[in-house]
Amino acid sequence: MTTWYEEAFRPGAEIQGKWNGHSYVVERLLGAGSNGVVVLVRRGTVRFALKAGHETVDHQSEINSLLAISLTETSFKHFLVDADDMQVRGKDVSFYVMRYIEGMTISRFMHKRGQDWIYVIGSNLLRKLTEIHQSGYVFGDLKIENMIVSNYGDVDLIDFGGVTPKGRAIKQLTEVYDRGFWNMGERVAEESYDLFSFAILLLKSLDQRQRFSAINKMLPQNRDLEQLMAIIRENPAAAHIAPFLHKALKSEFGTSQEAYHYWRKLISGKKLAQPALKMPWLKICFAASIFIFGATIYYMYWLN
Repeated sequence: MTTWYEEAFRPGAEIQGKWNGHSYVVERLLGAGSNGVVVLVRRGTVRFALKAGHETVDHQSEINSLLAISLTETSFKHFLVDADDMQVRGKDVSFYVMRYIEGMTISRFMHKRGQDWIYVIGSNLLRKLTEIHQSGYVFGDLKIENMIVSNYGDVDLIDFGGVTPKGRAIKQLTEVYDRGFWNMGERVAEESYDLFSFAILLLKSLDQRQRFSAINKMLPQNRDLEQLMAIIRENPAAAHIAPFLHKALKSEFGTSQEAYHYWRKLISGKKLAQPALKMPWLKICFAASIFIFGATIYYMYWLN
């Protein structure tokens, strides 16, 4: 059976905004989850990401949060492009349109470039979180799947379904990133909540031995700080940032700005291990130039 979004968002379909009148052409599905569907669309030659929500109230709350953040003088300025309704099977379905950024998961990025990139990526992600926090919100559902990395470790957040005004109950979460899951605090929208998730995200990104794969099978009473400390100790790649991870997991940072400054001080002097450039054509050209040079000398010798 075809779902409503497969029908409405099939490649080539046109989405017409009911109130603002903007139209978008669907290119492909980017993702579908419990709180909505995201598709890649274009308007003219410009690409955007369009998200349609399953629940009108929750989706409108997400739009309101994203609009507030988009009005700030931060990297999120004008992130929200459009918000409107569309007709699907005779019913209004709300959607919003945001900037589209190409990239990859942090795990894939570091697999290709090296784990030392964690220092740059961590800095950029902490800056993003600080901007959200200073706007009066908490991201809430911070996880590997909700961020992408591009270029030289640039970071963008791509799913704002968990964004929650400070002081309220976290409205959307993923258990392993949730401090309540680890018996390490309440599910309240505080800056320390995002910083706990940030620490878990880094650990999972560096976890080449899949230590987290058995976490969900553990009894709730066995999920605690010591389990996370053991994962840190067993992971050589986490050694340098371990002091930061300890503080974030124990909610010892007052603000994300404080955490950012601590992070920057901790990683100062760390240099990225640059990946070897694979340019066989350069070797070929060099060899050819040597050959031509030798042939020229030989030719000139016989002329004389």
